[in-house]
Amino acid sequence: MARSLSAGEADQLRFFHHRNRLLTAIREHSLCEPEEQSQLFIFQQCCAVLKEVVGCDSVWAGGIDRERHHYVPFASVPPVTSADTVIQRSIADSIKTRFGYDPVAFTEPISLGLDAPGANRGMAVGNYLVWPVGYLGRFYGFVTLDHQQGVVLDDKKKECVGHIIDDIALAIFALDTAQKLKIERDFNKEIVDTIQALMVTISPCGTILSFNRRAERVSGYRERDVTGKYWVDVLISPDKRLECQQTFSETLKGAQAYINFKAPLLTREGTERSIRWHGSIRHNIEQGTVGLVMIGIDETESLAADQQLNMLTARWEKIFIAIQDPALVVSNDSIIIEANPATCAAAKKRREEVVGKKVCDILHLGHGEGNRCPLEDFIGCRRTQISETELHGLHGTYMLTVSPLVEENGDINATLLLARNLTEEEVVRAEAIRAAQLAAIGELASGVAHEINNPINGIINYAQIILDDPQDPDNTDNLYNIISEGKRIAGIVSNLLAFARHRGEELALSRIESIIANSLHLVAHLLKKDGIVCSVNIIDSLPPLMCNEQQLQQVFLNLISNARYALNSRYPQPCAKKRLVIGGEMKQQDGRKYICLTFTDYGIGITPEIQERIFDPFFSTKPKGEGTGLGLSISHGLIRDHGGFIRVRSKVGEWTRFQIDLPVEADGGMG
Repeated sequence: MARSLSAGEADQLRFFHHRNRLLTAIREHSLCEPEEQSQLFIFQQCCAVLKEVVGCDSVWAGGIDRERHHYVPFASVPPVTSADTVIQRSIADSIKTRFGYDPVAFTEPISLGLDAPGANRGMAVGNYLVWPVGYLGRFYGFVTLDHQQGVVLDDKKKECVGHIIDDIALAIFALDTAQKLKIERDFNKEIVDTIQALMVTISPCGTILSFNRRAERVSGYRERDVTGKYWVDVLISPDKRLECQQTFSETLKGAQAYINFKAPLLTREGTERSIRWHGSIRHNIEQGTVGLVMIGIDETESLAADQQLNMLTARWEKIFIAIQDPALVVSNDSIIIEANPATCAAAKKRREEVVGKKVCDILHLGHGEGNRCPLEDFIGCRRTQISETELHGLHGTYMLTVSPLVEENGDINATLLLARNLTEEEVVRAEAIRAAQLAAIGELASGVAHEINNPINGIINYAQIILDDPQDPDNTDNLYNIISEGKRIAGIVSNLLAFARHRGEELALSRIESIIANSLHLVAHLLKKDGIVCSVNIIDSLPPLMCNEQQLQQVFLNLISNARYALNSRYPQPCAKKRLVIGGEMKQQDGRKYICLTFTDYGIGITPEIQERIFDPFFSTKPKGEGTGLGLSISHGLIRDHGGFIRVRSKVGEWTRFQIDLPVEADGGMG
């Protein structure tokens, strides 16, 4: 027959049951995700169990904020009222007064009888048993047992409460330690994952234990995919695996504590990366085994950059040598570091007679003692200097460009000098202008020939009439007609010869109206043949202009020729819409007076992308054989030489307008 339990045994069994329920709840909570675990849950379970074990009115837990020095509630059974909050704060103040803000000395429970102002509880004094919760010198908070009649614990209840408090203290310590270890582990993993190198740990048998994010990104493999696999099968290209495995084995067997080698890595996508590996022996003292920690530096980009740099350097050297103008690289102390063949040719010296010498000694043939060469002031400057100067050492007048060679860090250790021979350039420029002029003469030739044909036929006819009847009284008029037609031919030929004659660069005072009239006279027959109506709207008060008349006539003829092409492209047959309008007026800009000329045709127009290139040399929209691409480029240069500007505006399919602004000097009649 079973023996019935005594009252003491029943209480002890009940205490065991409550404690076991608390431990089960704590254990189940520890199985949750780390971010879901909290000390508040453990305190709440503790409060619930203690209320049932002790049978008091309420049980609540709290702590003291070490930084802000105020009470922090954790849990309560049942939920606290506003009056309870006042009492809790009073108890916390008592603990702070006795033990300080970090009460590690609070190790034994204390009994408090405190006034509770504002607490509507039916009596002025409450009885509270405050139990500290701590472990190994760490204070986590306190649990308060609240009973109106006073908290009385016999030895068994006190022992049970003590065990419960110890259980939650140990559970909180374990949770706190686990969280700190997780933070430290996550921090260490974050460091490993953020380093810009492949980091791989390898077991003694050569299998991969860990694989950081950089290794994942470079190789294309995930850590979970390669863990447990043989390292050479993942990290080394097939043709290098045997060699690297032998190196690995010899390192583990020998006394050397590290391993360094370079090997290609075949990525998951099949591309090859060049990796330089640095491995160190990793000892496991407890198990008596060794392994390797491998740090890999991806040198693929740097090798490619080196190859690119070598290629660019070689290309630069070829370009430097091929430059037809003298080019020199000079150090900050004005010593010539490098010079191209054009420099040596212009200086009439061998390369070894130029490199290593002072730049002033080569370009200026030295300077007087005590005098500083002005060129040396430009060396090492942070901005480009351009000047026209005579370089006696290069036997000519040059446009000298001095440009700093700025390093990536902003330092300037050398300067590039480029010297363009102005004498040779002027010859080339004059030849280009002459070529464009001859091209314009060729275009005019057919029209001029036809223009001369008509008066010649008239002369022949009048002469034949005189021969047929020498006594005719009207022969006097016929002779005058012959003279008139002859003068007409002379005028046409004179105009063409005037344009064709090479006059050099001389300037003279001329009138724009006359230059435009002469230009139109040369193309009058062409415009008439094409059915183009040309109107000229130039104000009468335009002042005379100091200019090269021949050069401006060349510009105007080129613009008229382009207008003819645009109009004929839009209207192949003569019609009233084939119009060319030439305008002229005065304008003022930036305090200067300009003659503003416009040439507007109502042809096919010019697209924006072509407008951006229209003044480039050799750029032409005409079919092959119909244009050189030099007309507008040379026109732009000629107008610039006159101190003016030429610009274009257009609407595709409707019109194009070229505007020329020529400055009027005070001595040109405007003063």
